[in-house]
Amino acid sequence: MPRAAARDAADRVWTMRFPPRPWPLPKARLVATDIEFTRGDGPEVRGPVAALLLLLTGRPEAAREWAERTGEAWTGVTTPA
Repeated sequence: MPRAAARDAADRVWTMRFPPRPWPLPKARLVATDIEFTRGDGPEVRGPVAALLLLLTGRPEAAREWAERTGEAWTGVTTPA
C-alpha cells in the first residue's frame, strides 16, 4: 500500500463524522513510523501508517499483524479503546 495513500485514508477516517463508526477511535496519540502522520492525544501508538489505518478502521489485530510483517515495532493496542 503506498504510504501517502494510506496516510490520506487514515486522515479521512480520523475526520469522518458520518456515517457513525461502529467502533470507537483509539484514545491515543497515533504516530506513523514510516511517513509524517500524527493525530490524537493520549498514550502513544507507533507503527507504520498502514497499520494505523487498519487500527482506525476497527481492525486492531490486523494492524498488529501488518506491523509485524513489515518488521516494524508495533506499540499499538490490540482492541479499540
